[in-house]
Amino acid sequence: MNEAEGIVKEIKDKRALVLIDRQAMCGQCSAKGFCDMLGGGKEVLSETLNAVGAEVGDTVTIGLPFGAVTKASMVVYMIPAIGLIGGAAIGYSLGKLYDFDTNLSTLICSFACLGVSMIAVKFASISLSKKPSFQPEIIKIVNPENA
Repeated sequence: MNEAEGIVKEIKDKRALVLIDRQAMCGQCSAKGFCDMLGGGKEVLSETLNAVGAEVGDTVTIGLPFGAVTKASMVVYMIPAIGLIGGAAIGYSLGKLYDFDTNLSTLICSFACLGVSMIAVKFASISLSKKPSFQPEIIKIVNPENA
């Protein structure tokens, strides 16, 4: 399980917003360099399940199962790759079939299918984020604010 410590910043119903150090949570992730390229800072605010009843100001340990990270990575990386390669194959086939410029038809279909696959990834990520098995959870309270 990926684990990290953070500080509870806000409570919303049975959820908590926890400020964590990106290196602590993402240190073992093979895609951490990609997130850094997108402008990720040193800290990240993570919405977590608050099953242990943590309060604002508590230092907590949050966790996310390794399987969830792997499955989410497959969705984020494989669907666009399949879309790009599938689009190239479709474009090339259409170019040959209708006697178009195969390079141009391959390029156009590749980008079109990549765009459609990115939309599919967006909808898949929304769906997965609602499942409890894909949400980080507060495992324990390390240092309660009022202790």
